[in-house]
Amino acid sequence: MPPKRPSRGLKAQLDGEIKDLDKERARLVAARVELERDKPRRFSQDDVAAYLAEHPASTYIEVATGLGASPRNIAMHLNRGKAVGRFRNPAGKWSLVE
Repeated sequence: MPPKRPSRGLKAQLDGEIKDLDKERARLVAARVELERDKPRRFSQDDVAAYLAEHPASTYIEVATGLGASPRNIAMHLNRGKAVGRFRNPAGKWSLVE
């Protein structure tokens, strides 16, 4: 006896599921591309210095908000810059060292 052929209904169902999976894959790839596009910009001490030149006596939160950066990233730059004498922090307000 020859092997039984799958029914057309089953084939159509599988084809439909494959099509749905293809759509889902395309949606996920597009979402991944968007994530790559929305990566936060990296900031340097020079960016922080430029901001402080225009906005002296700013808190690190104000600097981060103004640059659109993470507060943690800005705090790191400010503290490293303070250690080498580039920035100062009297009373929690950051400025450039003249």
